[in-house]
Amino acid sequence: MWQACTDGDLEAVKKMVDDPEIEVNWVGEDRLDTPLHRACRFGHLEIVKVLLGQSKIEVNKGNKGDASPFYIACQEGHKEVVSLLLADPRVDPNKPSDDGGTPFFKACCCGHKEVVSLLLADPRVDPNKPKNSEVTPFFVACQKNHKDVVSLLLADSRVDPNKADKIGVTPFYIACQNGHKEVVSLLLADPRIDPTSPQEEGGTPFLMACQEGHKEVVSLLLADPRIDPNKVWENEATPFYIVCQEGQREVVSLLLADPRIDPNQPSNDGTTPFSVACQNDHKEVVSLLMADPRIDPSKADNEGSTPFFMACRRGHKEVVWLLLAEPRIDLNKPKNDQSTPLWFASQNGHLVVVQHLLASGGEIDTRKRSTFNYRTAAEQGRSMGARTTRPADETEEIFQTGKTNGPFCADLIDDYERDPVAVRHRLRRQLGLRENFIGHLFALMVFHSDSFVAINQSLAHAETKRFFQICARLPLEIQMVLCNRIFESPRDIILSKDSEPGFRLLARTTTWQ
Repeated sequence: MWQACTDGDLEAVKKMVDDPEIEVNWVGEDRLDTPLHRACRFGHLEIVKVLLGQSKIEVNKGNKGDASPFYIACQEGHKEVVSLLLADPRVDPNKPSDDGGTPFFKACCCGHKEVVSLLLADPRVDPNKPKNSEVTPFFVACQKNHKDVVSLLLADSRVDPNKADKIGVTPFYIACQNGHKEVVSLLLADPRIDPTSPQEEGGTPFLMACQEGHKEVVSLLLADPRIDPNKVWENEATPFYIVCQEGQREVVSLLLADPRIDPNQPSNDGTTPFSVACQNDHKEVVSLLMADPRIDPSKADNEGSTPFFMACRRGHKEVVWLLLAEPRIDLNKPKNDQSTPLWFASQNGHLVVVQHLLASGGEIDTRKRSTFNYRTAAEQGRSMGARTTRPADETEEIFQTGKTNGPFCADLIDDYERDPVAVRHRLRRQLGLRENFIGHLFALMVFHSDSFVAINQSLAHAETKRFFQICARLPLEIQMVLCNRIFESPRDIILSKDSEPGFRLLARTTTWQ
């Protein structure tokens, strides 16, 4: 019987239902469904009719998950079978499965618009009955991006479109979080929807759309006057802070264009959006922010840690390269305990960062002692190599990196203290800093000749100087790499016709001398 109902063999089923020895409700040990379940699952309408004609049929019998045949038909979207079962007074159209989900809930979850429409027309069906998790049918339709079902439910006055789940997440919130632009647009047009309602922890729909990088949804929400784009989360972090933290470059760009956004507003520990982007190694976001004149790239948090400090501390070499080209940044600014960027880079064994700091041409303070343990950067790096026990608050990777590279950092700093010019030139040749400092988003004029002449001499011609000034104001997107060759002397500077359309002069007068 079970196999015949699965295969849709109507004649075999007709013969077996008249056999008194055949159990029409049989479920074998390895079977999840009854014969009626199988016929409903595969939409065999005529077989369902035959089985419903049997007085001994258990029309509401649950399978292993306690889902009834009616539930299965709704799940699979078999409209004609659902209609047939609804007409049978024995069928319970609200019988839930073991997770509390009703047949109506399942039809909404699966996006079966025609089945949902049939069920809404039946007065026995409760369109708001939630699962055990308090998720309603309307909620799950929004979550799964079934816009046609959402539209149907919004048109039914019985449906509560704001009913949240057990942690306070509303249908509108989940649609924003999942980036369902068309569903969000439908909901925004309904006057019953509250687009600002946060979940229990304080996260708003706008914040979640930003965090997940759903640019089109963010754009929709920014256009709604009810949305406060600066509404903070539990740690006083704004949506703009969150997108910088998550590295959502496109959303960062969108928010920067909105005059209501304060791009410098810190979290409650004083960390700015720019700093958190540097901390998390989001170099594209860092580049975007550096191009915005409102951004303060040197603002420290409550402990005195600057964005440059955090990039060095965590070993984010590409972010460090970008920041080294920013003249407003103090390369030696320590945190409150006087630990410098070089000190922490040495402690954590970030050898490449130490190399680039020393090669940059800036005046690097190697002698400053941290009040944490009164060691210099070299002494701290060397002490890391002598450790035999990993501290409880340190990962194995950080411990091993510091242990391996700390002594190399210390030796390099010692060499630099003895002869900074020689070490600087050696590192530039060794590291291929031409490519590193030119970068992908910033164009950096790099001069490698030891016979370097003051950079202002290269700006002697008024036309060249004017060109530099204009290009420096261009958007970051077109400040691309301009040097298609490296010149041996400033006197050789020629802007060829196939050079990139714009650049920013980022070399300090003390760089590359």
